[in-house]
Amino acid sequence: MKDSYSFMPPNVRKYVAAGVRLINVILLLCHIGYTVLFLVYDANVLFCYSVVGFCLFVFSYVMLKKRKIWIYVVSNFIELFVFMILAVIYLGWEYGFQQYCISFVASLIFTDFYMSRQRKISRFTILLVFFNVSLYMALRIWTYQYPYVYVIGNELFPKCFFLFNSLIGFWFLIMYLCIYSSTVHRLENTLTEMANIDPLTGVANRRKMKEMLETVMKEYETQRYETVIAMVDVDFFKKVNDTYGHDVGDEVLKMLAKILRERHEKDEGFHVSRWGGEEFLIFYERHKRSKEEVVQEFDCLRQQIQDTVVLYNDIEMKITVTIGLAFYEKGDTIQKLIKEADNNLYIGKESGRNRVVS
Repeated sequence: MKDSYSFMPPNVRKYVAAGVRLINVILLLCHIGYTVLFLVYDANVLFCYSVVGFCLFVFSYVMLKKRKIWIYVVSNFIELFVFMILAVIYLGWEYGFQQYCISFVASLIFTDFYMSRQRKISRFTILLVFFNVSLYMALRIWTYQYPYVYVIGNELFPKCFFLFNSLIGFWFLIMYLCIYSSTVHRLENTLTEMANIDPLTGVANRRKMKEMLETVMKEYETQRYETVIAMVDVDFFKKVNDTYGHDVGDEVLKMLAKILRERHEKDEGFHVSRWGGEEFLIFYERHKRSKEEVVQEFDCLRQQIQDTVVLYNDIEMKITVTIGLAFYEKGDTIQKLIKEADNNLYIGKESGRNRVVS
């Protein structure tokens, strides 16, 4: 497996990168602080290991810069793992270095999950988690018989160390849980968007529009609304595809969708969806506008589309659309309105295209 961030979801990488930078800063400060502290209080074994640990930290940081993520993870794990064991044995349980087991378990699970293609926890990681839990218990048993070897500072030191190490251990766990929660949330949003948005044009798809219409029609049973359904169809679209190719046809649809989205941005009551092929359905809340005013608005929209030039490589062309309108009357159903708009669209096609029919 290639050592890089490439197997992580793109929306997770920035969080992981920021977390790794923060971890490295904390580790560096801890190395310096522990080295000085062990030297001052003549904790010779821990001082010697702090020097070795600092060298390992530098090595792992170099590996990180070279994108050797697995080497970085393993070297950091080994260095902290050995330090934790020595610190608990020589200083005792009260200093809280055993809390690193919490961060080890969180790091193992998180790293294995996001650094593998399968997105699952391997048996090896499960064994390592079990080993860390067993080690935690073994260290507790050891400190019952041999409480400590070195005494560092006054009575306040153990409490401060225990609090700090607990924060480090649980901070890892909380950070990974936040990243995981954010990933799940973003994934849900992505899936929702994929289910509701047409990938080519970026407007709502047929499914999303049907859901919205069903919701609105339920409200219409108790309230009075003035709305219109519009069917918009590109004239001679098959000819465009046959003459210039489907890439140009896609560009035409994207241009049309862009104009309709801009109209929606100006008026939140103007809802757009791609209904199928070259056909778009618009649900328009006309808010006290007369039918004549609405027809005029859609005719202005038709004229705007006619005046817009579609550019694709060396190809320049203009297109026209035919629009069929259906105005809501009390008691109308979605199916009736759509059918009426579709019939008016057909009448417009039969009578010469490039027009609005209501």
